[in-house]
Amino acid sequence: MGNPSVTFFQVGNGNFTLIQVGATNIVVDINGTKTELGEEGKTPLEMLRPLLPEEDGALRLDVLCITHGDVDHCGGFAEFKEEMDEGHLVVGEIWHPNYDRTLVSDDLPNDYLALHDEILRRREVSTDDYGDAEIPLTAWDDEEAAFVAVEKPDGFSMKMLSPYIKDEGDRDWDVNDVSLVLNLELEGLSILFPGDSSAKTWQERVIPYTLSKEEMNGWAEADFLIASHHGSYSFFGEDRDEVREAYPHPDNYEALDYVAPEHLLVLAEKQFPTSRDESGRQPPHYAAYKWYHKWFREHRGVSEEDEHPEEFKYTADGHIRLERGDDGWELVDDWSPDDDGGGNGDGGSDGDKGFRYRPGPTRRRGDEYA
Repeated sequence: MGNPSVTFFQVGNGNFTLIQVGATNIVVDINGTKTELGEEGKTPLEMLRPLLPEEDGALRLDVLCITHGDVDHCGGFAEFKEEMDEGHLVVGEIWHPNYDRTLVSDDLPNDYLALHDEILRRREVSTDDYGDAEIPLTAWDDEEAAFVAVEKPDGFSMKMLSPYIKDEGDRDWDVNDVSLVLNLELEGLSILFPGDSSAKTWQERVIPYTLSKEEMNGWAEADFLIASHHGSYSFFGEDRDEVREAYPHPDNYEALDYVAPEHLLVLAEKQFPTSRDESGRQPPHYAAYKWYHKWFREHRGVSEEDEHPEEFKYTADGHIRLERGDDGWELVDDWSPDDDGGGNGDGGSDGDKGFRYRPGPTRRRGDEYA
């Protein structure tokens, strides 16, 4: 049983994170690798296989959390479903937003349809047994609402910022708008998972209904912020040109004050472009980089000349792994999965632990980090 760890896999413009604490394994979103990146062409199940425990001939994953039903967040679930049906894989609980894409579209990826079928199967079984539990999460839920078939691991807590029950079934809110937005804390280290949430989500729901409340003002505070939608401009506004040219800043720039991150994680195929001429159609976008970089200059002392500061971490450079050691959390920047097995993250490279983070006192919005 290894030390607590969080691994962000290199899967191009997609999200795939493994959280391991004690004997508990939690995955937030899945996606396979691309042929030019990382372990060439591997499915998420193939990447997880050497890292998960096996019992009675079946791999066991305690929690699978899918922030929303886009293929870059549930890619590979069809294989999960097949393995579960054949008894080779058991997933204790599935966390998800209660948004049924089949009601708004007939053209949906097979991985989402497999996920939809599995959620319906579990809902029809209607038990909280391990392997049958499904939990639709909504704003203001916490870890007590999430863990029903799996025992909550020590040192783990969570706060749900979105989606809101009132938006279920509302066609004005698309699959990205109702992404799970969750703040996970693991032994003093907090990470905000925003899914593909947009400025609309934050400006019309998260900030006015949650973060503006005095008792919830700090719910978004996190040491690590994952750049929403792989570094898309949509986190700051609906129109890319307007976001890029906004003065003095786009409306949703204020969300960064609520999060007050120490580090930004960009889970994407490439690093941020540092000029509009380099920014293509797919994220990450310069229109987002401009404002993330400005916030880190203003609040974290980043130099304007430092285009890719150490506070920005990219899965384009490889897997990102955080491990809890005796002296705090460490970042292992050349870690790779152990193909020879070992379970629960015991294998892989020791890596270059050139980063160390010791969680400090709780920070309030707008405070400088000490």
